[in-house]
Amino acid sequence: MKKVTMNLTDRDIHNTEVLTRRLNLRNKASTVSSALAITEGLTGKIERGGELLIRKRDGSVEVVVIAGLGGDHN
Repeated sequence: MKKVTMNLTDRDIHNTEVLTRRLNLRNKASTVSSALAITEGLTGKIERGGELLIRKRDGSVEVVVIAGLGGDHN
């Protein structure tokens, strides 16, 4: 394990607080670790040719595009 020190913007702090609540985690360190793991998993699937899709309550599907990762979604 390595200790990391970061400078966070107000937006970063807000996002961490929101994710801590949404993911029901105990502290911000756990939240950052979880966010990194989730992001790594999703970006890995996209790099291997997958797509990130969100199915809305009405049944429609939305493609989520992460800038810089595979696919030709314009």
